[in-house]
Amino acid sequence: MKKFILFIPFLSFAFEDCRPSISLEQAINNARQHVGTVQSAQLSQNKKTGECFYRVRGTEGTAVIDAKDGKLLRFTRKR
Repeated sequence: MKKFILFIPFLSFAFEDCRPSISLEQAINNARQHVGTVQSAQLSQNKKTGECFYRVRGTEGTAVIDAKDGKLLRFTRKR
């Protein structure tokens, strides 16, 4: 149990480095043309590179939007 308690502050510290330049609303607007009706959106961070991005899920698929400039990084269509 002690290991789990010591690990929690480390996780919160890792996500403090992620400071997006665009808002969540801007990311949703950029992704809406690809994903259709937006169902969920969240800010995430790559563990290896520390890159911040928004993951926007919708009726047509999932879009990954760069949190710095708002460009589409990846789109995956639903089957």
